[in-house]
Amino acid sequence: MNDISMEEAMEGFALNKVKDGDILEGTILKVNKDEVIVNINYYADGVIPREELTKDHHEDITETNSIGDKIKVVVLKADDGEGNVLLSKIKADAIVAKEELEKALEEKKAVEVKVIEVVKGGLRVFFHGLSGFMPASLVSNTYVEDLSVFTGETLKTYVEEYEEEQNRLIFSRKAYLAEKDAAEKVRLLATLKEGQSVEGTVSNITSYGAFVDLGGLIGLAHISDLSYGRINHPSEVVSVGDKVTVHVLKIDQKKEKVSLSLKNKGQDPWNRVHEMKIGHVYEASVKKIIDAGAIVQLENGIDGLVHISEISYDHVSDVNEILKEGQKVNVKLLQIDDERKRVSFSIRDAKEEDQSFYEEEEAVTLGDVFQNLMDKFKEDK
Repeated sequence: MNDISMEEAMEGFALNKVKDGDILEGTILKVNKDEVIVNINYYADGVIPREELTKDHHEDITETNSIGDKIKVVVLKADDGEGNVLLSKIKADAIVAKEELEKALEEKKAVEVKVIEVVKGGLRVFFHGLSGFMPASLVSNTYVEDLSVFTGETLKTYVEEYEEEQNRLIFSRKAYLAEKDAAEKVRLLATLKEGQSVEGTVSNITSYGAFVDLGGLIGLAHISDLSYGRINHPSEVVSVGDKVTVHVLKIDQKKEKVSLSLKNKGQDPWNRVHEMKIGHVYEASVKKIIDAGAIVQLENGIDGLVHISEISYDHVSDVNEILKEGQKVNVKLLQIDDERKRVSFSIRDAKEEDQSFYEEEEAVTLGDVFQNLMDKFKEDK
């Protein structure tokens, strides 16, 4: 092997001259908190100051960059005055990013952006070497009270606007989520089956029921399908944001509507209704007073109606004058309607049963006393 002179070696390096604006690929030689040293196959190493490496003030560049990593850079100064080549990764990324942005906008392709910070009206985001903005109205397809939850996160978005000359770059996560939800909606409508149990999140509550997000498809659980017991408002059972297991009752493919139920079939009190016997008296509590009478509930969870005519043998014009919600009462089971899943009770007949019981007890007690006296009389004789 022939030795080469220093002059010949320098001439070899001179063939790889670099100039301002060149885009190069180098290999990281050293990393510290302020800069990264890069081998760019030149007689002088390249230096990337922190501010030319990232716009994220919180990023620890010693963790995100490693010795041996390949890195694309732009030459800012071929000689920084100290014999090094001043480089920028941010500007190199920006050149590549502009091409990607134009393609993404034209083809409506999703891109990932990193959230740098919350600013007035939305989020400042970073796409490779370019700084962009995401208005609060385009962050999500649901209301977000605190945008700071996205700080530091990487989000999938669509390019909403890109005007290089005006330095205007707007992203929309809302558009990405809407398209994703639309695709998921189609999938769910095709795969969901009536009777199936699925996981969801309560997204809204109204007086007539709760809307549940199944992941792109919103279904309605009517108030009557939220609980086996009678409730006055869905908020008694669920809250917005609750994770719930729901059962698919009906799917309307044409209208893209799904009816859901929160009721657990295994917990249906009706399964125990035939443990009860017609004519027996049970303890119950008045759950609700209605024009037709009162809804009562037994300890086993069975609800039933005491018609206004079954409250008292006396005429009752206002149930509230006789009964109060929460009041404990005895009721006699009159009828079980399996087809309509309804049970009828009577308070007046239960009182009659109680009275008969006491009269019978009293008669038995007096008879026992008389018999005891007769037995004693015979013994004395």
